[in-house]
This record gives sequence, C-alpha cells and structure tokens, in this order.
Amino acid sequence: MKNIKLVTLLLFTITVFFSSCSTVQKRNKLETENKNFLKVDRKSTETFRILLSSNEYTTSQMKYTKYIKRENDKSGDLYITQELKKLDKIDEVREGVIRIWLFPDSGAITKVRPIKPTFIIDIDKIITEDIQRWSFKFPKGIVEPTRMDIKYRVILQKKQSDDEILKEVQQKMSESN
Repeated sequence: MKNIKLVTLLLFTITVFFSSCSTVQKRNKLETENKNFLKVDRKSTETFRILLSSNEYTTSQMKYTKYIKRENDKSGDLYITQELKKLDKIDEVREGVIRIWLFPDSGAITKVRPIKPTFIIDIDKIITEDIQRWSFKFPKGIVEPTRMDIKYRVILQKKQSDDEILKEVQQKMSESN
C-alpha cells in the first residue's frame, strides 16, 4: 500500500514538474519573440513598433530617428494597458499594422487607417484609440515623414479561471437586460 501511495505521489510530482516546464518554455519563447520584435531593424517597413500587454507598453523606433520622435505619454500608455486588461480572458498574441498620415505643417495626425488588422475587434479599437492620442516632435523642424506605418504586437494573458470569466460574462449579460 505504501508503494502505491509513493508511486502515485511520484507520478503526480513528475506531472506537475513537466507541466511547469512547458509553461516556462512558452514564457521564454514569448520573451524571445518580444525582444526580436522590438529589435531595431532599419530594413523594416514600419517606423515604430509597439509591444502592448496589460502590464507593458514598449515603443521601438525603426526608421527616421533623426527626423521624428514620439512624445512620451506615460499616463496615456498606462491607460491603454489598463484597457487591455479587460481583454485578458485568453492567451493570445496578435500583430497588426496601422498607417497614419500627418499634416505637413503641424505634424498632427490627420488620418489613421488599419492596414493589417488583428481580427479581434476590441484590440483593433484599442490600437486605433492609442494611435489617435500620439503626438510627435521634429528635431530638424521639418515634418518628415508625413506617412508612416506602426506595427503592434498585442499580448493577451488569461489571468482568470474559466468560472470567473463565465460569472463576469453572465453578470454583464444580466446588466444589459
């Protein structure tokens, strides 16, 4: 009887160990992909890349570093990460590209168009909302470029149990009726 309990305990321990190794491997792979995504690549077609999750907002500039700079907006970045927390119901990574046009005299954003959507409507809405709050500095005094692409990598992380998510959805549905 003791041997059966010992074998059962050993099997349980091994199962837990391997499942945690799998989780660590997935996390390490994601971190490596994120670092590669943010790595400056002068051959890329986009001017900026944004890594966005519910606990991180990181910007990397690929091109035009002498001509244009994004104005820092810590409170706006924090707001966007908080909005993304509402979508942390699944584990998912999506990438999308937004194209913007700037007024040639002021450098303010004139037009925002999704070029490659993430195909999750709520994420695309958050990305568009994020871009519309951006403002730029032009160190050389010339608004250049007046059109650019911005690539987003959005990471959703499931932080609730299925039961908690189901209760939240049921509550929202009952409130809407």
